[in-house]
Amino acid sequence: MLCLVAILFPFISAIAILEGVKAQSELSVTEGADIFVTMDMFGRNGVIPIEMAAAMEQIDGVTKAVPRAVGRIYIGNKLAVLLGIEGDEKPPSVNFIKGSLPKAEEVVIGKGLAKHLGLDVGDKLNIGTRVVAFLEGEPYIIKKIFRVSGIFDSQSGIWASNLVLMDIYDAVSVFEMDDFATDISLHVRPGYDEAVSKSLQKMNPYFRIQTKGLVKTYIDRGFNMKGGVFAVLYVVAFALTIPAILVTSGFGLSERRKETGILKAAGWQTHEVLEMVFFENIMLALISAPAAFVLSFVWIKLFNAPFIAQIIIPGAESIAAFPVPSKFMPMPFVFSFFFALLLTMAGSIYSTWSAAVVSPVEAMK
Repeated sequence: MLCLVAILFPFISAIAILEGVKAQSELSVTEGADIFVTMDMFGRNGVIPIEMAAAMEQIDGVTKAVPRAVGRIYIGNKLAVLLGIEGDEKPPSVNFIKGSLPKAEEVVIGKGLAKHLGLDVGDKLNIGTRVVAFLEGEPYIIKKIFRVSGIFDSQSGIWASNLVLMDIYDAVSVFEMDDFATDISLHVRPGYDEAVSKSLQKMNPYFRIQTKGLVKTYIDRGFNMKGGVFAVLYVVAFALTIPAILVTSGFGLSERRKETGILKAAGWQTHEVLEMVFFENIMLALISAPAAFVLSFVWIKLFNAPFIAQIIIPGAESIAAFPVPSKFMPMPFVFSFFFALLLTMAGSIYSTWSAAVVSPVEAMK
């Protein structure tokens, strides 16, 4: 049974974490803007003038145009995401634990990053902008000091743990983009996405337009790439099934042949012996699948999924600690039961039958 639990446990854990990450990603997309506009730079996203937001807001169907500055920075030894938006804007899924929205030279940080850095509202935070020289082998980094105006949580634990939120113009200054944003997010009335996209293309053919549907496609593609990880897990799982099959077969457990011989000598028929083994396997699968499910739940919820989370969420070790998202679905549990039943049946039915069709004396040798 322990071997079966060891096989099923990583599978259930990986599926639960993947479903949790997927749910958080879908939540972020659902609550986000409808269209994201950047400049096309050799087929990649390029910066766009902030002043373009005012013109985009005049397009029929657009309710709001929000310029954003988004990029990665290091704070201490942890990787963080810096998001600059206009002062009165706030991501929908953000809930303030304490403090308020940032003003000029202020930041709001996620609770995971705040805990890692030991920061509270009113504390100062140094953010490095760029390396300008090396003095005695050490990088000399230009830094700017910001006041922490608030700490927030979010329904997306991964996203909230390493986020730094500040005013758009402060972020532009940090990234040295001079009146440029990384993108302009547009909120559009229902049914106007296509019309707004066409208007944007007419406004400037060099705009790179990404709709919410396209972003969802990117997310789905990213999760499909995770299929390779699960392929590896399956390979490991099947590799581990080899000793399980050997143990439950006549090669690994000679006592089964002796037991079958004793039952035959006691008057049991072949079909009765096979029925007994079948029900034994059902009981073993019924015990192994829930045990693996409970172990996976405890491993993720209480211990935050060490080892497994790093496989499913690359780079998790380089950001501030966060609650690993998970979503336990019924199908992995059902699959685990039938998978365990298949393994035990494959290893025991044939060996039992081969011992049951010969004389009891030969079976007990």
